Amino acid sequence: MSSTTPANALEILSREIAKILSVDSVDTNVGIGELGIDSMNVVELIVFCEQLYGSIDPETLNITQYTTLENLDQQLRAQQAAEQDVA
Repeated sequence: MSSTTPANALEILSREIAKILSVDSVDTNVGIGELGIDSMNVVELIVFCEQLYGSIDPETLNITQYTTLENLDQQLRAQQAAEQDVA
C-alpha cells in the first residue's frame, strides 16, 4: 500500500460514501448496512478505497453490514502498516 494515505482518510471516505448515498453526511461509527450501503455500493466503496489508500487486498478485509467506516479505515491502515513492515 502507498505510504501517502492522507491523515484525514476517514473524513474523505465518509464524504465519498455520503456522495454515493446522496446524503449530506454519514456517521463513521454506524454499520454500512444501516447507512444504506448495498452490494453494488460495496464495489464502489472498494474501488474508492483503492484510490484513497493505495493498493489494497479486498480479500482480507472483513466487510459486513455491521462494519463501520471507522473500522474499515483501521483495517486498511493495518494492511498498509503490514505492507510497510514487509518492504
